[in-house]
Amino acid sequence: MISVASLVVIIGLFVAVMLYKIKNGLPFFDKKAPTIESAEFKDFAVLVFSKTNGYRHGEAIEAAAEMFEELGERNDWTVYQTENGAVFNEKQLALFDVVVWSNVTGQVLKKEQRTAFQQYIENGGGYVGIHGAGDFSHPWEWYNENLIGVGFSHHTMHPGLQETTVTLECDSTFATCKDLAPNMNRIDEWYVFYDNPRDKGFKVLYTIDETPLNMSGNLGILQKGKDWGMGDDHPIAWYKCIGAGRTFYSAMGHTGSAYEEPDHITLLQNAVLWSSGLVGSCE
Repeated sequence: MISVASLVVIIGLFVAVMLYKIKNGLPFFDKKAPTIESAEFKDFAVLVFSKTNGYRHGEAIEAAAEMFEELGERNDWTVYQTENGAVFNEKQLALFDVVVWSNVTGQVLKKEQRTAFQQYIENGGGYVGIHGAGDFSHPWEWYNENLIGVGFSHHTMHPGLQETTVTLECDSTFATCKDLAPNMNRIDEWYVFYDNPRDKGFKVLYTIDETPLNMSGNLGILQKGKDWGMGDDHPIAWYKCIGAGRTFYSAMGHTGSAYEEPDHITLLQNAVLWSSGLVGSCE
């Protein structure tokens, strides 16, 4: 029989592995690229990538996949969905106007795949990151500093899902402001970042009101020193141009139901359009 001491050690190791996986991800890489029948692609193509080597937002990923398929039908886009990181090669990335990271977590790309993605963006490609794509599980300096722009600290924990008002502040560079909701009352898992993306040259699209929220991310002995928020200016969605490319990130989208909300769907649709360069500008 297993002794109490051995059981405690086993449980401790299990918790340690799970915490490491959530924070850093386990680096399982794909080597063989998928077969893509690009001859059937429409004029506008979106790659929706949802690989997770860290925490998996399973419900959200599945709901987002359905939403992007519907957006493809509505807008006459080709939407190609995969969790194969080997698609990040020069030839296949060139097929897409925009790459969406749908709650991607962990270290998901090998060195050469990272290089191909960076070149794709800097040479004119578009990026849209959703929720988990901006957490602390991405050990890649270029990605964190250029595509997301700020470091993730924690998210609301008590409870995890809370309701607040999301407020629009949109200028002509985004171009589709008139389509976006000026205010949204949303329930989500709200992310807290160490820095404000405004200070890193990003343009903020939406902010949240922390007033009704408990921003603490403390978790007993497992996580301390996280009993704080970003204050009166808490951006939750922002964008920026990088070289010839464009990046957009929204920290919203933890739940599956988020991808059934009309205003949230419109936001992500317009994020894809702006990131592609079809609308808006970089000035």
